[in-house]
Amino acid sequence: MEPKEQDIEFPRGDTCPISFEITDAEKNPLDMSDAEIYFTVKKNYNTSDIIFQKRLSKGEITVEDILGSLVVEHKDTAELKYGNYVYDIQFKSGDYVKTLAKGNISLTDESTHIINE
Repeated sequence: MEPKEQDIEFPRGDTCPISFEITDAEKNPLDMSDAEIYFTVKKNYNTSDIIFQKRLSKGEITVEDILGSLVVEHKDTAELKYGNYVYDIQFKSGDYVKTLAKGNISLTDESTHIINE
């Protein structure tokens, strides 16, 4: 089963909360013992260069029941170019790996730039 496609659009430099389900294809909760979750943003899927990443193990992703959440912070996108990026949210526990969500992130225009703050 393909991961959930979820496109996100917000002004560059804004704070953007993101939530997602941590379930298998049948909507059963995944076992969180010894698990890691990654939220990875890149320019495109063909590059290994990461623009920024959030991790459960670093406290940047939180989990409550079957819902995960994270916040793309102001500093994560404030100095990026406007335009489109790609992301995925990946769950890993032992040898089990599942992409929970993926999609595009579109950074739109802003009037107040970081140098104006």
